[in-house]
Amino acid sequence: MPKATKPRRVPLLWILLPYATGICIARFLPLPQTPILIAIAIIGLFLAYKASHKGSSTWHLFFSASIILLGATRFLTSHLAPNSEVSKIPREAEIELQIKTLFNATDPETALGIATVVSAPIQQSELKGLRLFFFLETQRLDNYPVEGETFSAIGVIRPLLPYYEGDRFDAYLRNLGIVHAYKQGYLLERTAPAIGLASLANQARTAFANSLSQNKIPESPYTGAYKGLMLGQKSELTPEQKQLFLSNGTMHIFAISGLHIGVIALCFHHLLSLMRLDGSVRAVVALLAVACFVIITGGSASSWRALLMVACLYLTTFGHKQASPLNALVASALIYLLLLPGQLFQAGFQMSYLTVSSILLLGLPLAKSLNRLLPLFPHIPHAIQTTWQRWLCVSKRWLLDATGVSIAAFLSSALLGIYYFQILPTYGILINLVALPIASLAIVAGFLSLLLSPLNTILPISELFNNAALVLIKLIHLTLEFTSTLPASSIATAPIPASLAATAILSSLALVAYGYCQLGKPREQHWQFASVLACGLWIGYLQL
Repeated sequence: MPKATKPRRVPLLWILLPYATGICIARFLPLPQTPILIAIAIIGLFLAYKASHKGSSTWHLFFSASIILLGATRFLTSHLAPNSEVSKIPREAEIELQIKTLFNATDPETALGIATVVSAPIQQSELKGLRLFFFLETQRLDNYPVEGETFSAIGVIRPLLPYYEGDRFDAYLRNLGIVHAYKQGYLLERTAPAIGLASLANQARTAFANSLSQNKIPESPYTGAYKGLMLGQKSELTPEQKQLFLSNGTMHIFAISGLHIGVIALCFHHLLSLMRLDGSVRAVVALLAVACFVIITGGSASSWRALLMVACLYLTTFGHKQASPLNALVASALIYLLLLPGQLFQAGFQMSYLTVSSILLLGLPLAKSLNRLLPLFPHIPHAIQTTWQRWLCVSKRWLLDATGVSIAAFLSSALLGIYYFQILPTYGILINLVALPIASLAIVAGFLSLLLSPLNTILPISELFNNAALVLIKLIHLTLEFTSTLPASSIATAPIPASLAATAILSSLALVAYGYCQLGKPREQHWQFASVLACGLWIGYLQL
């Protein structure tokens, strides 16, 4: 585990923070036309250059103000400018659409997701090329649709409600750049199969699912949870399993995200290291392999975010310098928001980056402080320690490292969880302390199973790893079932205003960041414990 010894400089924050501020301003406040904003931003950048050339510190103000305006412009042009040619009045339309993304549907007789209109009647030709959200019935189809397929459909196209009038799902779609919904209708028939990359991804996903099902109990709920863990298919979980994982704050392990991408990338990294590949070649090959895994598992936003983080981390090592996870995190967030600025308001984006930021800024320094405050055999030099003493020291170090990281991850995710899901898993720290390492081992077993699946006709070794993964999945189940029987295992909270949630999160993050800046100073531990206390107090206040 990397050790935090002193604060690292993160120059990209000079761009990320004002850029994100501009996105927020554009999201909540009325602004002039984008050409005016761009013109003012260009003037500000020119003034920043002049001030910097003269050695004046005022260049910071001009530069930050310009980046704020550019962030606002990017958001306005990407998410608040619907196709002006498309009618804003709901109307029936019989069109042909290609499915880009399918969401997990609870009802097998309906399909919902994101699609692109590929053809429309001549009187509605302006619909062609429109990206929209669809929610249509599938009773008329022989087989459930898959991503990449094209269907004829009939339904009603209507514009989504504005931010201030719609619900959270409307806002979620708008943040993806979707401003129209297609509902109250049917998918009529498939007009074209998936081709190219989509077809290959569907075939690989089916092959992966079949390979993971090769075990002693292929029809059991544990096998469904195993496939859900490896392929991000929450639909494989039973309703009881979903409630079990959700109430214990561990549902996130079934979203292909940082845990999966990190473990898979590490597996590829070690595998390629055994092949004695050059560092840069190893990085490129590992990233391409992980990108294929992301595409096969559906290419969710969380998986692309995690892949971008890993890619930025690899980039920091190309100059033969020490890797900087914090700089990689900021770079990936900036790139992601440049491409999709509306993602700043998505729960997944906030959960991912806030949790990883908390781990880097608070979790790792806190783990180091805990190890320093709780030494084991301090008066016995390491060279003369017995084997069991060394084993105890290693175990203690791992436990305290995991505790520090779990505390930071729980505090940040709990703040967001109270706002978005109105639930607080009381034993979240302890549960994730146990569940995450076990889930990581299950992912490693799944990786080895899929890697060796081509050899199944000669030697069915994949089944061995699948059975090992099922034991681990069952162990997670037993742990969660036990914690669910404890008093107040999860607490339902009342909805809270977004302004209050933002105040709690931003003030906590600011205190955590300030505490990180105190690394190497005499009172660094005081600020770390103060950050934990402040986050805990906010959680207690919000859940009450």
